Amino acid sequence: MKRLFHAVDRMNQFVGLSVAHFYMICAVITVYEVVRRYFFNAPTQWAFEVVMVVCASAWALSGGYITMRRAHISITVIHEKVRGRARWWLDLFILLVSLAAMWIFAYALWHPMVDALGAIERSGTSFNSPEPAILKTLLFVGAVLYGIQLIVNLSKHLGAENVPSRDEPSGD
Repeated sequence: MKRLFHAVDRMNQFVGLSVAHFYMICAVITVYEVVRRYFFNAPTQWAFEVVMVVCASAWALSGGYITMRRAHISITVIHEKVRGRARWWLDLFILLVSLAAMWIFAYALWHPMVDALGAIERSGTSFNSPEPAILKTLLFVGAVLYGIQLIVNLSKHLGAENVPSRDEPSGD
């Protein structure tokens, strides 16, 4: 089981670190568009849509990596106040709610993604890119990767060595 968990962790790490470079691509395209628009009075038809697809792709596909690292943005007021078993139970509750929410999200994305891919849904702008089909697919893939990582994190959390005894403070 540890090999499977390690494989999921590595897959999400690879995907997350790979798409991190997409933000630099967006910055370069945005600078190019600004130069074309304001210095040459020749804006592009494609820059906005490409930047939107590339940024959204990076965001959608990085969720599994952020979850694997437990580096997501969170409100820690309550979490920092509790210790030991109470913190373990709070973490369990958070993982279960997150897992349910992510799988509901993936389920809700399935039919729109299938419809968008079946018709190769397009944006309808002057560039008319297949942006909706791409984004709906990547949102679904990202939700599934995130959900699988949550299952791995939950399994690790439920491991016997991670359950503190009643009086033991957490290791934080």
